[in-house]
Amino acid sequence: MAYVLAVHEHGGIGRAAEALGLTQPALSKAIHRVESHLGLPLFERSPGGMTATNAGHVFIQRAKRIQLEYEDAMKEMRGLRSGEHGLLRIGSSPSVAAELIVKAGRQLLRERPVARLHLSRRFARDLLEMVSEGDLDLAVMPLPEADMPTLAVRELFNDRLAIMADIDHPLHQRRHMGLAALVDQQWLLPAAPFAIRHQIEKAFQRLDLPPPLLRVEVDFGGPLAFDLIRGSGILTVAGAESGGATDGFKALDINQDELDLRRKVGIVTRAGAYVSPLSERMISLLEAAGHAHVASSP
Repeated sequence: MAYVLAVHEHGGIGRAAEALGLTQPALSKAIHRVESHLGLPLFERSPGGMTATNAGHVFIQRAKRIQLEYEDAMKEMRGLRSGEHGLLRIGSSPSVAAELIVKAGRQLLRERPVARLHLSRRFARDLLEMVSEGDLDLAVMPLPEADMPTLAVRELFNDRLAIMADIDHPLHQRRHMGLAALVDQQWLLPAAPFAIRHQIEKAFQRLDLPPPLLRVEVDFGGPLAFDLIRGSGILTVAGAESGGATDGFKALDINQDELDLRRKVGIVTRAGAYVSPLSERMISLLEAAGHAHVASSP
C-alpha cells in the first residue's frame, strides 16, 4: 500500500524507489504483484511517468484513509506508552483573528512544557484539504456551509465582517447606504480563493453593479494590510469590532439586505480521527477564547 502511494505521489517508479530506498526493479515488481492480486491495473505507464487509472484512484483514496487510521493508532499507542505530548499542527484562516490562536497557544505552552506547535495560515479550501488528508490536526476557520462527511466541526462563535474605511472617509456621513454608493471606490480585498472575496463580488453582481474596483489584492491580513492603506481612502473588509490593526478605521453603515457578512467561525478536525489529549486541551482553550471574544463584543 505504501509503495502504491509513493508511486502516485512521485509520478513514477524511479523517484518513488529513491524516496523509499528501494531499487527500481524491486519496486516495479511489487507494484505488479499488487495489480495481479487485484486483477486490475492501478497505473498507466508512459515515457513521462505513471498516472493512476480509474481503479487506481479508487484504491489510492482507500489506501490514504487506511494510512491515516494507522498513523492515528500509532499516535494513540505512543501516548499510552509514554504520555508523550508530541506535536500539534494547527491551521487558521487569515480572515480569523490571530489573537484567538495566540491566546490559546500561549496558555497551552505554559501548561505543557514539552508540547510543540506548528502553526499555518492558509486559504480556507487549503485548510479543509490539509485536515482531510491528515496534514493538520485541527483548523480554526469560517465554517463551510455545506456538510462534509470527512470533517467534524465545532462552532466557536458567530462573527460579522464589515466594510471598513478610514475614519475620516466622507462615506461615514451616510446611513444605510446601498452598494451603488461604493461603485467608484477603490478596494483592498483578499485574493480570489477567499470566500469573502466571492461573497462581496456576488453581492455587486446581484444588483447589476460593476465589480469592486480592486486597487490592492492580498493573501494576508492584520496590521500590514491596514498600514498599507491608512489615510488613502481605500476600502477593505475586516471584523466590525476588531481593534489594534483597524485603529483609525470604522465600519461603513451598509444595508445588510444588500450585503450580509455574518458567518460562523469554528474548529474543523478530521471525522473519526484520533484526537490526542493535547488536541483536546487546545480545543477547550480555543472554545474559552471564543467565548471571551463574544463576551467582549458589543
